[in-house]
Amino acid sequence: MTAAASAPAADRAPRRAHGHRLPGHRLLGLARAEMTMLLRNRMQLVTAVLMPIAVPFLYLPIARQGSGPAQLANALGMMFVIVLLFVVYYNLLSTYVARRQDLVLKRLRTGEASDATVLAAGAVPALLIAAVMIGVMTAISVPLLDLPTPQHPLLPVVGLALGAVLLVPLALATANITRTVESAQVTCLPLMAVAVIGTGAAVPLSLMPDWFARLVSLVPSAPIVALVRLGWLGVDPAGDPVTGSAVWADAGLQLLILVVWLVLACWFVRLRFRWEPRA
Repeated sequence: MTAAASAPAADRAPRRAHGHRLPGHRLLGLARAEMTMLLRNRMQLVTAVLMPIAVPFLYLPIARQGSGPAQLANALGMMFVIVLLFVVYYNLLSTYVARRQDLVLKRLRTGEASDATVLAAGAVPALLIAAVMIGVMTAISVPLLDLPTPQHPLLPVVGLALGAVLLVPLALATANITRTVESAQVTCLPLMAVAVIGTGAAVPLSLMPDWFARLVSLVPSAPIVALVRLGWLGVDPAGDPVTGSAVWADAGLQLLILVVWLVLACWFVRLRFRWEPRA
């Protein structure tokens, strides 16, 4: 009798323990499952791994033409933004749309994990891969493009980390207007185009009218490039040296722009994200 009564209690104990797992454990469990599915998707994996390695070689002709460190540091900022757009933004947009169409997000939402945990877990693999590949890109780019040692290495790190995190809610917001994984190839284009303009890759900011350049400087990609340039060379967009407290004042302004975008994007996702498949 005692043994019979204790057996169900013993069975319930692990279930209680499982049911009271910490949010961090749930996040890691879901992120591990997302990583497994990402590794099985060869197209996404190739995009995430090979493209960041190839991008520095695209800028090799610029380096061979005798461009100075300022131009190459700008090019490095552009490369980082392009990698973040493909590895984080586009991959996550496709992933969230696919999970929503397969009703995976809806099923996960009925479980123990909160909405934020479900969405954040999907982003963890892409953010980890982006961090590793940007490190690889930097290791390739410095000797290949003959770049100097960064003057304030913390600024590019913080700017890139905040920029990568910002792309997560932007991918979720874009998923709202994306019906299928295939249509993600079209719906991603407006944000990518604006982001590329913000880097100055299409038209340098110095060649734009002042009012338009000030507007472009508010695009999320512009502060990322500015922080990479400021942290790497300690210069402003015009190439003039920035020293002392002016470095941190300029960096604080760029970080503030990124934080405002992040807050607005998270607010939009919290209110408007579509968990149901689009008809």
